[in-house]
Amino acid sequence: MPHRFFISNEVRKKVLPSKARQVLISNEVRKKVLPSKARQVLNFLLDLLFPWQCLYCQKEVENDYPLCESCFQQIPIFDDFICPICQRKLTSDRTLHQYCRQKTKLEALGVVSSYQNNILKETIHNFKYNKITSLSQPLSLLMIKFLEQSYFFSQLPKDNLLIIPLPLHLKKKRQRGFNQSELIAKEIANYFYLPCETDILLRVVNNSPQVSLENSDLRKENVKDIFKVNNQESIRNKTIILLDDVYTTGATMEEAAKTLKQNNAKKVIGLVLAKG
Repeated sequence: MPHRFFISNEVRKKVLPSKARQVLISNEVRKKVLPSKARQVLNFLLDLLFPWQCLYCQKEVENDYPLCESCFQQIPIFDDFICPICQRKLTSDRTLHQYCRQKTKLEALGVVSSYQNNILKETIHNFKYNKITSLSQPLSLLMIKFLEQSYFFSQLPKDNLLIIPLPLHLKKKRQRGFNQSELIAKEIANYFYLPCETDILLRVVNNSPQVSLENSDLRKENVKDIFKVNNQESIRNKTIILLDDVYTTGATMEEAAKTLKQNNAKKVIGLVLAKG
């Protein structure tokens, strides 16, 4: 039996009586209409009757999200930040190679894990497109583990560090209901006690999805001038961690980094869950 939150509204209407549908309300609705103690009781009863099941092995789990510990441990975590151009790990002085520096606006790129790992790939997909927002928790935990073991991150001055999630266009955010990068960015910021700004970098053009474009030149043209900075002074001389879920050709992140640096950011460092 799938977990209650895996059932879409359309399926609920077909397979569940009206009273059952009234019980199977989402977390978001509960937070709006129920006091905290009532939510706790309802969550307890729902977890008892409809426990979480892991998306991959279908075992019941005690987590607040559908991913068991055994499957989570099968997601590898990479060592440290790399050069976004040649993909080599950065040297001990934490600077880009001279040849590569001319080709990127990023100071470094942190890739947490491999998109070839099916568990991670499916987790990201279910998080973004099936709107299982509770999966932000294990995905954030992967990123936290990566950062905790990273020598590059440990050497960054934290008093000048700012996390900015790669923004969605307002129309797309309304359609999806959330920005997946923003949910993860807030978790990372809270854990490391870092500021996170979600309204400084804006996506002002609702461009076509990059995945639909195979040619790298078309991808670059597709993201040209799609971002703007809302408050230039708030990023002046700041080192910014620009966070996203998946890095493919890097065109979107490079365009965002270019916009931030044009508006007086000191450095921009990319951080993603996986490289496609």
